[in-house]
Amino acid sequence: REMLPYNQEDIVAIATPPGVGALAIVRISGISLIKLYKGFTNKEPKNRFASFSKLYHPQKKTVLDEVVVTYFASPNSFTGEDVIEISCHGGEAVKNSIVHAALDSGVRLAEPGEFTFRSFLNGKMDLIQAEAVSALISSKTSLSSEISLHHLGGRVSAVLLDIKTKIVTVLSIIENELN
Repeated sequence: REMLPYNQEDIVAIATPPGVGALAIVRISGISLIKLYKGFTNKEPKNRFASFSKLYHPQKKTVLDEVVVTYFASPNSFTGEDVIEISCHGGEAVKNSIVHAALDSGVRLAEPGEFTFRSFLNGKMDLIQAEAVSALISSKTSLSSEISLHHLGGRVSAVLLDIKTKIVTVLSIIENELN
């Protein structure tokens, strides 16, 4: 396995805004999460399959919640690593118990933006797209959301790549003429 340019610890974060809602999403990313998935669900993971399941504390074996859990195998996930997404009930105690169960299993809390950072480093998006994720999250108007979505979709990157290709072609012609 090639060495990636970042700390490869498994990370966890609540992916939904703070506060109480009907549902919350807890996301875990790491190099190999099959064992953790089995510990949480007592099931074998099926790639990209949302499964309704009781969620257990992997060490204590106590039931934490009834959830929909989806496993994304590397490299076909947002981060390019294995990802577990847990859609749970939105109460603070429920989502925090899931995060603490992950922490008890050796996973650490993600830094802000770390999932997107890993996605960038693993080639799942370019820098413009990574910055667009942050801009989209913080956008306050529909126009700024629309612009960020264009950037996230790779349109700006494609235009810049086309410009770069044309510049390299022109420089090659100029260099050839000078020789």
